[in-house]
Amino acid sequence: MTEDQRRRAYDDLRIRDIKGDRPQSVMHIRPGQQLRAAIDYLAQKKIGLALVVDSDGTLAGVISERDVIRAVYEHGSDALGMAIAAFMIKDVFTCRADDRIVDVAKTMTERHIRHLPIVDDGYLAGMLSASDLVGHFASARERREPILPGVGIFDGADQSA
Repeated sequence: MTEDQRRRAYDDLRIRDIKGDRPQSVMHIRPGQQLRAAIDYLAQKKIGLALVVDSDGTLAGVISERDVIRAVYEHGSDALGMAIAAFMIKDVFTCRADDRIVDVAKTMTERHIRHLPIVDDGYLAGMLSASDLVGHFASARERREPILPGVGIFDGADQSA
């Protein structure tokens, strides 16, 4: 296989190749809930970012531990009783299941994004993490399977054994 063929195969790898085509069950909170509920949710799930989804299933935004800290810093304990919508990030970068991995990975790297909601037809379909990308490539290598589906690329690992 030529270098150009390898590059094209890599460029054709899509989010669905890692996450699958079926919508995932993604845990979320509502924008009208109090900030206290977001803190409870983040602590109970041991996560640093929560998706905020409207009642119709559309992504309204995200709220992170940093957003919570900033809210308490700016508003004191009064922030705990205020709506999540007042503090969440509304302009969220997203991806689609048919987006190319190279494009998504570039966006995540350039913007220092560790989690990217997967949105299809305006609705939340899942979540892609940097760990998903790393895990996909690492597990393919451990199983000694091609890293790129349908192509015999093993990332330089010795395949003679």
